[in-house]
Amino acid sequence: MTSNGEKLLVYAEKILHLCIEAEQAVRDSDTPSGTLRIGAIESATAIHLPTILSQYHEAFPNVELSLATGSTIQLLDSVLNYDIEAALVTGPVDHPSLQHTAVIEESLVLVSNAKHTSFPLANEHVTALVFRERCAYRKRLEQYLDDLGVKSIKLIELGTLEGILGCVAAGLGVSLVPRKVASEARYPLAVHQIPDRYRIAPTVLVRRKDGYVSSALTQFIEIVRSSVDSLEADIG
Repeated sequence: MTSNGEKLLVYAEKILHLCIEAEQAVRDSDTPSGTLRIGAIESATAIHLPTILSQYHEAFPNVELSLATGSTIQLLDSVLNYDIEAALVTGPVDHPSLQHTAVIEESLVLVSNAKHTSFPLANEHVTALVFRERCAYRKRLEQYLDDLGVKSIKLIELGTLEGILGCVAAGLGVSLVPRKVASEARYPLAVHQIPDRYRIAPTVLVRRKDGYVSSALTQFIEIVRSSVDSLEADIG
């Protein structure tokens, strides 16, 4: 494609999305219906979304919910590319095309096999169980272990939170997860406190600033906001 063709493609994509939004706006009504495409990181999906989606489905049964999971960067890309309408991701988020609202603060802990009751020490070789690249928790864990002075860090990538917890419980390595995930895990785990600069991770709701906000999305945002107090109480 020529450089002029690439420029034209950007405008063509914008026009296409505007046409789709125009059709959506005409069909929209005060009673939410149709499809709502949202995304969330794995931890938010495990901790918060079951309650939120249950409340939403009970209130608006005519909305067909579509949920995508992935890393923060993957979900931000999906929102920017109009693949999903909104996402719950790890903050902070700073992008000129995105509107973001902090909805909760996750309290993170280091988890290990139940028999390993001490922190990793300096000069040790540590295996870290993490999601694939572009995961915010992964970056925090690598930085923490590096600052702790461990001799070397071996990373093992897994695709699911359940897989990470299972491997931690089996003694394969350590990981960084929200406290609520650790407390509700079906595997025996040792939980270790970490310094505040690594421990607090905000979860934010993001959407495109220029995107059409349907009644379905509006009500989803309201339910997320109304659930914040109870969710924070659970984590505290």
